[in-house]
Amino acid sequence: MTFLILGHRGSPRRFPENTLPSFEEALRAGADGFETDLRLLADRAAVLFHDDEVGDEASETLTSAQLAADPLDALAPFAGRALMVLEVKRSQWEEILLEHIAAWPGIVVASFDHRAIAELARRKASFPLGLTFNGAIVDLPEYAKRIGATWIFPNYHWLDEEQVAALHAAGMTVIPWTPNRAREWQHLRDIGCDGIITDLPAEAVEWRMSSRA
Repeated sequence: MTFLILGHRGSPRRFPENTLPSFEEALRAGADGFETDLRLLADRAAVLFHDDEVGDEASETLTSAQLAADPLDALAPFAGRALMVLEVKRSQWEEILLEHIAAWPGIVVASFDHRAIAELARRKASFPLGLTFNGAIVDLPEYAKRIGATWIFPNYHWLDEEQVAALHAAGMTVIPWTPNRAREWQHLRDIGCDGIITDLPAEAVEWRMSSRA
């Protein structure tokens, strides 16, 4: 498998993060896909948005009229065109999520809230599921199996070759976030990672091309 390069929220150094122009820029540069963030607002609108708060208000307490963000359905044209990692910021809206994306090809749904992933697995979601996390998890392959995840999205600082090998032996894909230097990309590829999520997808694509020479 090609060492995958995914834009972190698109191409955030060139366009606003989690927007359609940002995603298009990552793909134009040759990235294999992108990661984006999903939230459910107070009026049950699913949107592409990262931050927990807007001003002094929790994001989930706002409505779509109060929060300027692209709707989740705006991603539909990318389905099958690029690999999309959809990071769900909170659990408890799995049914609405499934209504929107159940038929989309080329997606992985991940979350820091592992309850959401466990619930999607319980509902037998048709797409792969992933765990996003910062730090280390004891017996990670077994933990991921128990939850129902097959994709692993760790902070890149916490990975080593032994851990990557153990995850691969369990049939899992390992794509860390968010290394932004060529030496980090090279190290992660050297220890066996399957790809990266980076703020610099265009530069990472150039590095990948040059490193094959």
